[in-house]
Amino acid sequence: MLKVILELEAKNNLRAHYRYLQTHSPGSAYPEQWYAGIRAAIRDLATTAEECGLAYEDRFFTEAIRQRLHDSYKILFTIRGNRVHVLHIRHQAQNPQDLLG
Repeated sequence: MLKVILELEAKNNLRAHYRYLQTHSPGSAYPEQWYAGIRAAIRDLATTAEECGLAYEDRFFTEAIRQRLHDSYKILFTIRGNRVHVLHIRHQAQNPQDLLG
């Protein structure tokens, strides 16, 4: 089993997406369901990370960048030794080159 580390950028992305969903879905249970689901998907990387394919974003970096999809969001991560580093969480509609900013 791998140890999953949520990097600061990914934590900030997670908070921002959750706040966005709360703002744009007032009174809906969806934001809480989404948050619980994406947190579970991140935890599951401890046992499934090596099964996940390379992300489109991989071409912009020297180390392998993998992805796990949840709903319409991408969890971007890399595996370093026995650790999974979750680097970024973004909506699939976002321009991947924005990561290079």
